Amino acid sequence: MSTDSLSTRSLRPFTRALWTLIGGLVVACLALIAVNLLSGPRLTAVDVDTTAVVSSPNARLVLATNRQLALVAPEQVSIEPDAAFQVTTSENSVVISFDQPLAYNTDYRVSVRNVAGSAVDRESTLSAEFSTSEPSMHYLSRGTASTETGTRSEDRILRTTTGANDTAVAFSAPGIQEFVPIGNELAVVTVIADEAGADSTSAGLSEAVPSNALYRVNADGSAALLNLPGVGLVRDLQAAPGQSLLGFRFTSAADAPGPRYENVLFVLDLRTNAASAMVDLTGDPLSVTTWGFMAGRAEIVAQQYDSTLLLINPLDQSDGDPRESEPEPAPPIPIGQFADLTSFAPDGVRISVSDRDGQYVLDLSNGTESIVAPQSVEGTNRYTSELRFLAGGDGYVQRIAEFDPETGSVQHHLSLVRGGEARTVYAPASATETIVGFELSPNDQYLAVQIVPNRDTEVSDGYPVNAQATDATTLFVNVETGQMRRSVLGIDATWR
Repeated sequence: MSTDSLSTRSLRPFTRALWTLIGGLVVACLALIAVNLLSGPRLTAVDVDTTAVVSSPNARLVLATNRQLALVAPEQVSIEPDAAFQVTTSENSVVISFDQPLAYNTDYRVSVRNVAGSAVDRESTLSAEFSTSEPSMHYLSRGTASTETGTRSEDRILRTTTGANDTAVAFSAPGIQEFVPIGNELAVVTVIADEAGADSTSAGLSEAVPSNALYRVNADGSAALLNLPGVGLVRDLQAAPGQSLLGFRFTSAADAPGPRYENVLFVLDLRTNAASAMVDLTGDPLSVTTWGFMAGRAEIVAQQYDSTLLLINPLDQSDGDPRESEPEPAPPIPIGQFADLTSFAPDGVRISVSDRDGQYVLDLSNGTESIVAPQSVEGTNRYTSELRFLAGGDGYVQRIAEFDPETGSVQHHLSLVRGGEARTVYAPASATETIVGFELSPNDQYLAVQIVPNRDTEVSDGYPVNAQATDATTLFVNVETGQMRRSVLGIDATWR
């Protein structure tokens, strides 16, 4: 028997196996093709930033599929719990944009019905689920003064959420005057010792010669000193975290050496630890009564003593690295004259202002002006005294002051205005309760309402700047329901 015959016979089983394998693969491929041709688009990936959807409007949910899609209409989409949205189709993906930030600590279910491919007219339903969390917020809890020992316990900046009673100490120190978050860090102003020996641990802070220190506090609680223009007082500390900028009004101490400042607006670059004075229309240091960063931007709107509003760009305008060149801020731009600058919108283009005739919203992107008119109540004079813009849409929460000319009393409450309709969100529990201020959570879900429970028995904590009642309390109120979620003994609550 020849070797060729043996080789041929030995290859036959291998050849049969090979063809069997190839045949099986062909059958499988045909089956897969048939399945794809006979079935609708299949979900392959879900992309959603659970932090962005609760902190900013127009955050997106992307549902990716295995094929090019025909146009998806809004009526094909359902979201539970209900949320306003826009839907677009991008090649093989359905993109859902949420008009407003979503609620904290909520399970969402999204369904897109009758989704068809652009080439094959077969339909399917795409379903996805995701859960939102709640970002931390901070508030200041000041220590209590002891009349027996003449000392005061350390103040604490506490980190917590509205959905839990747990708190953590982000930073503690004697005499914390104010603070502002800068991303995962904090900027903190403290009262420091004077030459006479009085310091921030003493019970009588108001008797001390006022002077401040400014610190940058890392996420681990460690603090580094930041440079101030000299010895003096800091007021209205604010931050533009995305630009690495801090700003504040600064007033020099009476006996401080060097240049003297009176409520001059300074901007401190965190990259260089250098503070620069902003200038007015004549090039002199700019003294202001009120100011603020435009949301998400470096631009500033500030109010001079004569009520003129200025739009300021504090960024270095020279070429190259701003850390290696002398800052040359652009000249300020006059906006107009108004009695008060009251609020900045989250969209970074609108501000609210007021004068004796009422309150207005100015859109700095197009120069338009619209009036904020509180509803009249028979027998009273009603006016808007404060306003906070909603993150989504054109709504806002305003503090309404209601003056009764017969009794001379003024009552305050907080009103939600949205879609042309207004309703009360929070009203004081008693005639002696005072609303000190309020802030909105980034998703418009909660109000942090700072109150003094009883102004007739109010006792000041004695701080030389930003003095507060010793029983000042912050209430967290659900904007939709008006129900109080929780309360804390503390002030200056902020999510930003």
